[in-house]
Amino acid sequence: MSTRGLQQVAEKEQASTRNLPTQELGRLVRRLHTGNNIAMTILWIVAVLIAVAFIAIIVLLVVQGFPYLIDPSFYLASDLGVGRQIFNTFYVLIVSEVILFPIALAAAIYTVEYARQGLLVTVIRFAAETLSGVPTIVLGLFGFILFGSLLGLHISRLTGALTLLCLNLPLALRLFEDALSTVPRDLREGSLALGVTKWHMIRTVVLPSALPGLITGLILTAGKVIGETAALVFTMGVSNPADVFTPDVSITSDTLTIHLWYVKTLGAGSIPGMTAAKASAISAGSAALLIVILLIINIGARGLGRLIQRRLTAA
Repeated sequence: MSTRGLQQVAEKEQASTRNLPTQELGRLVRRLHTGNNIAMTILWIVAVLIAVAFIAIIVLLVVQGFPYLIDPSFYLASDLGVGRQIFNTFYVLIVSEVILFPIALAAAIYTVEYARQGLLVTVIRFAAETLSGVPTIVLGLFGFILFGSLLGLHISRLTGALTLLCLNLPLALRLFEDALSTVPRDLREGSLALGVTKWHMIRTVVLPSALPGLITGLILTAGKVIGETAALVFTMGVSNPADVFTPDVSITSDTLTIHLWYVKTLGAGSIPGMTAAKASAISAGSAALLIVILLIINIGARGLGRLIQRRLTAA
């Protein structure tokens, strides 16, 4: 329908509304307001219930694990402590993010800035969406077969990091594409009008403007790395060597989530001094520590992102 046709339809609706008696018009307005209030009430109730559920889960885990959070022995590198698991968690997080960030960012720059929006981009996005729906335990088996067996990396930190790359690449690609797409087109056109190259425009205008979205993508992928268990059980193992505090990527390791799962399911009886009650308490402490770590990462990364953005845009 043409613009003129739409205008005519709108004028007819306005004329029919004006022709309604004042009493009927009042009832229509009240009915619309009532429907709006009911919808807003339902949305508020759903939002409050979800928020309360999340807060209750977090508070419950923190309360149960608080005695261990304030116990210095909980952070020791022992069978009843999590010192080795904390080191392994941050180690695999850094290695996986270092591999993931340039690959995902380069792919997002290509699909948003260089590639024609056609069949190739559609296939790339379809493949990424399909990969994001694969269960993590299947990706763990895939990583063990491809990286551990075929490439000869065995069960190691590097195998786990590469498996996490496959796990997080679809999410990071989608988030980075969204971050780059939100940069106003006028900024791109203004920069190109000054005679700079496209890569210079991307590096000095697009990336600094998209930095908050890129930081958000890193935070979300970091959360998935810290919270992942199934994919790492097959690729990193559930035990630690004697010298675990080393940058060697070829050794086996367990993270906080793997340790939590192992202690809760198999720990009682298999670990010296580990009773069923102690296993439950240590699991609660590990879960509370994971929540605290994720909170610190979220706050710290957002603050660092704002600081870097101010410096880049000021320059």
